[in-house]
Amino acid sequence: MATEAEFNPKGQEDHIDKLAFSAVAAPNPDSTAGSASLQPHELRDLDHYAPKGEPATRKEVYSYYTYYAGNNGIGSFQYSNLLFQNLIYQAGFNPNVTPLGSSTCDIDPNAPCHVFWNGGTKSYTSVILIATGLTFLGQALVFIGVGSLADFGNWNPWVVRGFSVLCWAFEFGFLGVTTAAKWRIAMALFILSSITFWASYVFFNAIFPKLSHDLPEVREAQAQLLSGTIDEAEYQRKCSMARSKIMNISYGWNNVGFTICGALSLAALAGIGADESTEKNNWGYSVAVAVCTGFWIILAIPWFLWEKKRPGPKLPKGDNYLTFGFKQTWFAAKQVWTLKQTFFYLVAFFLLADGIGTTITLVSIAQTQVVLFSATQNTYLIMVQGGSAVVGVFGAYFIQKMFGFRTKTMLQASNFGCLLVALWGMIGIWTTKVGFHNLWEFWFFNAQYGFTMGAQFSYGQAFMAELVPRGREYMFFSLLGIVSKGSAWIGPIVSSAIVDHNGNQWTAFPFVAALIFVPWVGIFFISEAKSRKECAAYLAREAVDLRKASTPEIDYDTKDPESI
Repeated sequence: MATEAEFNPKGQEDHIDKLAFSAVAAPNPDSTAGSASLQPHELRDLDHYAPKGEPATRKEVYSYYTYYAGNNGIGSFQYSNLLFQNLIYQAGFNPNVTPLGSSTCDIDPNAPCHVFWNGGTKSYTSVILIATGLTFLGQALVFIGVGSLADFGNWNPWVVRGFSVLCWAFEFGFLGVTTAAKWRIAMALFILSSITFWASYVFFNAIFPKLSHDLPEVREAQAQLLSGTIDEAEYQRKCSMARSKIMNISYGWNNVGFTICGALSLAALAGIGADESTEKNNWGYSVAVAVCTGFWIILAIPWFLWEKKRPGPKLPKGDNYLTFGFKQTWFAAKQVWTLKQTFFYLVAFFLLADGIGTTITLVSIAQTQVVLFSATQNTYLIMVQGGSAVVGVFGAYFIQKMFGFRTKTMLQASNFGCLLVALWGMIGIWTTKVGFHNLWEFWFFNAQYGFTMGAQFSYGQAFMAELVPRGREYMFFSLLGIVSKGSAWIGPIVSSAIVDHNGNQWTAFPFVAALIFVPWVGIFFISEAKSRKECAAYLAREAVDLRKASTPEIDYDTKDPESI
């Protein structure tokens, strides 16, 4: 393989130093000429895709897993949401009884439950869905403004660190929110903590493709490809398995942390005596958020200390960090027909994540009603969910590794399971015997969670890594974050309108089932092979049109996508 000293053409520093390895033709395994048989532009791409610096160490990989275990969302996403739901329900009243506010919702659980809202009243379920939609809107603005910048320069580690610290501050703020009168403050803290939590989560998640390609086994596979020992198809298979390995193991540890955090919270709730009164139950939720925040802080420290620098290219001359993120996102948006497979998946994932996320919200609302907003009962169910996710994610990766299933196959299997969950909830429109009306159904939902929602999340991310231009992980995973979290407001807002119109929260399930079904069908038509060709062409255009770098003419259209 040519070394950097041996081959460093003019303008190379501004060229596509992250050009997708899969964009070039692999050496003929039977060729004895090795790299000498390659064309100049192929040699250049192969040489400069070869990673620089040391490979990922075991210590760094394990610290990645520990941060994931701490950043598990049980405080940021579960307890903060449950506390908000708990307080707004306590502040609610039956709108059919006058004077308004005189009859609390717990007097007749089957009657409508409203809160004062914008000069009138509104269903408390609708307000929760609106708050969820606002968090998604806030996340979209953050992801667009910050996401692509993390691919440039040396400051990308501070993106995760900055949003982590902000989230910790907001989460500790819940310690002062323990009464129904403060439900609006709880709503604000829920929105802010959710935005910063998902920002830290999405940007941290964007690291895994780079980390997986720095694994020793991938470095070895790259050397084997360059020497002609293996062909391109085998190399891509090893890369795909490396990405699945990092994503599934990290998400598995995420749920180990989720379960441990639930156990710590349960101990705190028992010490407080959360089941003894409403006031102690409220305080228990606040303490649980703080306990999980402290757990996250401790497990984040190793990654902050041992993360290796993986700097991106320099920001183009004449651009600045305040505007370049939007500029590059706009450039990527204009390349829709260049990156057809990638953007088709983003559209599919937009609908899919919207449907699955809204399904989880609807089930959560029904669950908290059935367990009478008990922090202890919710914690039991949360722990079951975490344990299920550990078994489901690790089990899915074991099956994939044993039988050699494609990442896409595993994703579609889990997507189908999510569809079944939504269809089950739809049955609850016509009967209370099943359809998330009974306690046993929530035990079953949380027990199967890891095999459907859990596996779907990890493989949804892993499949995205198959479709991303190499070196632009932060920007494209930010776009994924936008479609999966930041712009997934359609489901909650439309579901809110459906609930308001029908007066039955289960009537939203047919809508979310459709949101899952349509993209599930569409994903079958996405080709990873075609995507590799499209990503290479995108990076070449970016170098010339956006970063004004010189690049050799490469006739990407002459390559057969099935051969790369």
